[in-house]
Amino acid sequence: MINPMTNDEIEELVGLNEVDKNMLKTRKNGIPLTDNQVNTLAKYNIDSSKAKDMKELLYMIEEVDDADDDDELSILADEISELDYYMNTRQ
Repeated sequence: MINPMTNDEIEELVGLNEVDKNMLKTRKNGIPLTDNQVNTLAKYNIDSSKAKDMKELLYMIEEVDDADDDDELSILADEISELDYYMNTRQ
């Protein structure tokens, strides 16, 4: 017998209940980041509010990533780099 899942269980399973945490929000310094990205940065003692732009934030990540060699920071740096490219490249 199949146990039917409730809507809440389905939303939790596919991550829909965390949509707000994954939405880009422009921070006070003008850098668009999700809440999850800010939390990941904070986990590595990187204060994203101190960066004046995405390039400086990427530099801050690179300094920590070189010391830790952590895949999580590398993936985050790739996401920010890609966002920076699309936001600052004219067509």
